[in-house]
Amino acid sequence: MVVYLKHEGSGQYIGIQKKKKRLILIPVHKDKAAPFFTSYARFISFQKPKYYLVDNQMELIVGGIKDIDVTKSWTLNNCNIYNDVSGNSFDLLPDDKGKIAMGRNKYDPASTSQRFNIGLSGKWPIVSSELKLPLSERKKEHRFTDDSKAKIQNFRWNARQILNNRGHPYTPDMELSPTTFKFENKENVMRPRNCGVSKHVSIGWEDHLAWRIIRS
Repeated sequence: MVVYLKHEGSGQYIGIQKKKKRLILIPVHKDKAAPFFTSYARFISFQKPKYYLVDNQMELIVGGIKDIDVTKSWTLNNCNIYNDVSGNSFDLLPDDKGKIAMGRNKYDPASTSQRFNIGLSGKWPIVSSELKLPLSERKKEHRFTDDSKAKIQNFRWNARQILNNRGHPYTPDMELSPTTFKFENKENVMRPRNCGVSKHVSIGWEDHLAWRIIRS
């Protein structure tokens, strides 16, 4: 999955610049944004695929898959999951029994019920940031719950679509399609907005990707 990293507060994107023998990150306009692809929860430079994003800098990839350092990998927290075709976002949907399912609503950046923690690559759960609960299944019902008898549902990215473990994508109505993934169904593309790009393993207070202001 090729992505561009945008700082929502400033509207600027992450760019990569060569300085002496190093690659440094700089804020740029959209037309000069650096493309990254994701692999094993890492942001790898699309144009310089020997380098990946670690903290606020680019580092040379060393070794193979077995050498991946999980403390240098990323996840996506507190995201609004948005579909450009419908203008809908995932939202919490309570029923008359107090159970809360996955629903939809028009995009509202201020709504805490539209915020979810999701993964970057591999398999991952959808966790409500507001409830601190994963989307789970019990008796063929999908709910956000901590019920020990419920099974946490895992999802994955494919061509920017969100698929369940059976390969069915979410549609613009934010419902699971009855058919399996098709690359050409571009309307199913989901866009994480206003996310915190966070360390996969929290190791301190500097757990999020952020602009670093350097004064000379």
